[in-house]
Amino acid sequence: MPRYFFHLYDESTFLDEEGTELADLESARAKARCDARNMACAEVLDGHLTLSHRIDVADGRGEVLLTVEFGDTIEVED
Repeated sequence: MPRYFFHLYDESTFLDEEGTELADLESARAKARCDARNMACAEVLDGHLTLSHRIDVADGRGEVLLTVEFGDTIEVED
């Protein structure tokens, strides 16, 4: 099973050094989207939200396979 690394870029950079074994890239995308939503919720509870914060999903060689921005995981309505 492939290992994916979830690097967080917000006010700081947090590089995932352990990674997570998942079935495929779509599973990694789903995890990144869920993690981004959870972090966005925490930001809102602190009274702010930066939509451009992101999670980069990389493979074991360090190649970024996809990027999930917080703003891409939510729908804002009036």
